Amino acid sequence: MKTLLAWTYSAITALLILGISMIGLRSPRPMIDVRTIPLITHSGGLTPQSPPGEMFRCEQNGLQRIDILLVAIGPSLHPRATLRLRANSPSGVVLRETTISPSVYQTGPAWVSFEFEPVTDSKDKVFHFSLEPADEAATQLSPWVRFHGQTGENDAWGDRFLEPGATHRGNFVSDHAHLRALAFPVESMLPSLGTARLELFDGPGSKDPVRVATLPVLDEVHAGWTFFSFEQIPESRWKRYYFELQTPEHCRLIGTGGENGEGIPVYKTFHGLDVTESSLFGMTRGALRQPDRDLVFRAWGEDPPSAVFARLMERTGDDLWLAAILWCLATAICLRVFVFVDPDPRPEVVSRSAPTVDPEVSPAPPAD
Repeated sequence: MKTLLAWTYSAITALLILGISMIGLRSPRPMIDVRTIPLITHSGGLTPQSPPGEMFRCEQNGLQRIDILLVAIGPSLHPRATLRLRANSPSGVVLRETTISPSVYQTGPAWVSFEFEPVTDSKDKVFHFSLEPADEAATQLSPWVRFHGQTGENDAWGDRFLEPGATHRGNFVSDHAHLRALAFPVESMLPSLGTARLELFDGPGSKDPVRVATLPVLDEVHAGWTFFSFEQIPESRWKRYYFELQTPEHCRLIGTGGENGEGIPVYKTFHGLDVTESSLFGMTRGALRQPDRDLVFRAWGEDPPSAVFARLMERTGDDLWLAAILWCLATAICLRVFVFVDPDPRPEVVSRSAPTVDPEVSPAPPAD
């Protein structure tokens, strides 16, 4: 009887655990969730001339909210930022516009939500949103960027300004194959006022660069990471590369101190192929398309409580029920073996009778 009761407890507990786990499937989920762990690059302060944005395809009807991950790059009191949602492209018709005062601080990144009237027929359509400063304080806000690929060299933000208008040099060993970009932190980069040029060599004395990258004229960066992208190098794993970065007079790179106190650049390297089969079409900066990176954002549409469960059923069919049954059986067996264990049988205690004492015989006196 005790064994049957233990199995009953195990089965009921397994079903309760499964039921509690199913509660999470009823919570609303964003239809697009750009993630990058850890956060390592931000695009720099907002500018009205070249506001950052993103193009994406909507997977649900009722697009009604976009969250953007922001960080404060300077002291900003009550900034106001504007999100503009357009149809099809950065030059499309403005469908929605909303301005808010986000609570963002220099202590770390924060999600900022821009809510607007739902776009009822948004499913399978392409949209573009841009984030623009509504006042001067908002220029101190910077969105985070996810560059496509794996991170190799990953220096932190520097602690000093490097000489402007100089050629900065460095070398590194490529951690992965398909090297395709280097990113440098800059105080300000305006390619329209002067060309920034990166040359990559396979040896310190080589005169012919393996790759050359310059920034587009519209790629304007203020207190952020600037990316020098080039055609990928397929066989780059464990190879040493040398670079020379020529910056214009107005540009100051941010670096750190070397062994002799000289300023040296800090940077990040990126490897890997482009993302395919995605609902994301890349970041924009004004009219400039940057398909090799995305803003870190989330898009929300109509998502009834059962939407996640319905998508699971659509993709798995009867296999979902079979997996749930097997999971319950496995959990019940583990509970039966490790939790609802039969108590060990107690050993029988054999009582020993006390020796009989003859009342007529007096006890012997204690020995001296």
